[in-house]
Order: sequence, then C-alpha cells, then structure tokens
Amino acid sequence: MKGLATVCLTDGTVHTAELHWYEAHGIGRKEVKIKFPLLV
Repeated sequence: MKGLATVCLTDGTVHTAELHWYEAHGIGRKEVKIKFPLLV
C-alpha cells in the first residue's frame, strides 16, 4: 500500500512524501518506507 503524507524532518523543514508500507501477515511485522523528495 502507499499514500501521501506531509512530513516534518528533524531540521524543521516540512515536505510532502510518498509512504510505502508493508505488513507480514501472521507475524505482525510492519515496515514503512518514505520516498523523499516527492517529484511530481
């Protein structure tokens, strides 16, 4: 699955990023990857 989000980085800048998340069924493991910068 993927979606768009506004993210605030530790340096205080705010950006739009594409989020990808994966879930391993049965073991509850989840992973989120942030694709940055979002080029449209």
